[in-house]
Amino acid sequence: MPIPRLLLILPLTLALAGQPACAQPYKWVDAQGRTHYGDRPPAEAKARPVTVPINTYTGTPVLSTGGRPAAKAAVRESLVIYTTPTCGYCNAAKAHMGRRGIPYTERDITISESNEREFRQQGGRGVPLIVAGSRTLKGYSEASLEELLKVSGY
Repeated sequence: MPIPRLLLILPLTLALAGQPACAQPYKWVDAQGRTHYGDRPPAEAKARPVTVPINTYTGTPVLSTGGRPAAKAAVRESLVIYTTPTCGYCNAAKAHMGRRGIPYTERDITISESNEREFRQQGGRGVPLIVAGSRTLKGYSEASLEELLKVSGY
């Protein structure tokens, strides 16, 4: 009995459907001074390729106390969260702090070289990276963020 053509084509179709669609992102500034990102810059634009970090931190969230004992801080320390637009864990951490009414400063490392430089100086290798004074949280889990907030006076 011959094999139907559909059964021969189906495995190839499924294999190709699983291939990621990747395009090189570019950054350019238009005539009005606005910064744009995209995979197809206008021909007249002086676009430069950009590297978009992905959520590369896959381990267990790690809270560093910066050598201080993990006691409640006398003064609330300001919070900075280093993010990328495509990071689901970043969004979860921001939503968590938003629900608690905790103020924070977000620094998107894909739109500013100085943000990326600060991120690297803080020991960042994957996002989110949350910094409170000398304490850092690499990655996100609700329990780890709560611990950081607790020892930072929140």
